[in-house]
Amino acid sequence: MTEEVSSEERVEVASRRQVFALVGLFMVSVLVIAVILAILSAGIGGSGGWWQRLTMSHEPVTKASLGQDITLTVRVTGWPKNVTLYYTVLPGNITLGSYQRIEWKKVYMLLIATGGDQYSYTIPGSEVQGSVYYYIAAADAYGNSAAEPIRKIAVGDFAVDIASKEMTVYVKQSAKTTVTVRSFNGFSSPVTLRVIVGGSDTLPGGLAAEFNPVSVSPPPDGIATSELTIRSTSDQFIPAGRYLISVEGRVSTPKGTMVRNSSVAILKVPDFDFTVEPTSQTVSRMIVGQIVEQVTPFNIILNIREGFESDLNFRVSGLPTMGVYYRWVIEGGRFNTTGTTTVTLQIVTQSVAPTGSYTLTIYVSGGGLEKFKQVSFIIVESTQR
Repeated sequence: MTEEVSSEERVEVASRRQVFALVGLFMVSVLVIAVILAILSAGIGGSGGWWQRLTMSHEPVTKASLGQDITLTVRVTGWPKNVTLYYTVLPGNITLGSYQRIEWKKVYMLLIATGGDQYSYTIPGSEVQGSVYYYIAAADAYGNSAAEPIRKIAVGDFAVDIASKEMTVYVKQSAKTTVTVRSFNGFSSPVTLRVIVGGSDTLPGGLAAEFNPVSVSPPPDGIATSELTIRSTSDQFIPAGRYLISVEGRVSTPKGTMVRNSSVAILKVPDFDFTVEPTSQTVSRMIVGQIVEQVTPFNIILNIREGFESDLNFRVSGLPTMGVYYRWVIEGGRFNTTGTTTVTLQIVTQSVAPTGSYTLTIYVSGGGLEKFKQVSFIIVESTQR
């Protein structure tokens, strides 16, 4: 006798079968996902697997010129999240202090073509003012990274040097020195020279600077020289003082003019002035039966600015033609080239000197300058019994 199965029971059995099938499918899916994750983990974190690790291939750039764009490219395999370029520029006129303040600049390199593995970045020529140091790094989304070592791009550069560290220019005279332009890393472009005083290319009034030649082209990794002459253009007025000067070298590049400065030198423009004390003297011509000499002093007080290595000369005019002579006496027997020095004009009057009032002109000259002051000198007669 066959037992009949009701429709409700058939539905229930079918439902259980569907549940078992879904559970089985879920278990299989979990197993597949686990296997995939294991493979990925082995590929990313281990030493192999089908997942491609980050690798970099870069052809280093080793040479460039001032003001020239520098394009860097790198091939990165794997799935990089970013490719980063770090670089810094060390100008040819850098000092130790500024070197210590230099920081790496960080930029992202751009993918050249969609789906490719070539990345690129161009350092603008306006930043290329000296040798460039750089390195490239890449990272993916899983914390893996790769990096190239630090490399140097030797940029053709130059330096300027001035031979004399101190120059002196007098009125109607000139001072000369040699300027050297030195080439580095194959630099050989024309360099134009000019004198800079206090940040300006304008010299103090009455002075002019001339280069012979004004433009030089050093051979690669060699030197070229020019003669610098600083001369007086005025017979009378040059503002005395001490000026800090340098020589500026300028070279044209695709991105503008690049400048290099020499070390600082001192330009001295000496000057002096003086006063006479007293401005009037009276002397009595003594007659006592023999010749008696009277000494009358006029003190010339010199104020010398910026040092007169050039000799100073003294003279006087207007004295009587007979019975009088004079001498110059330096106070303490030593002449100071800077500051104040007293030189005394001692007029010696004899008994035969003619009486009268005389206007004396005292001249002091040196370094192309001549200055004068006038004083009164009176000779009277006095008879001693």
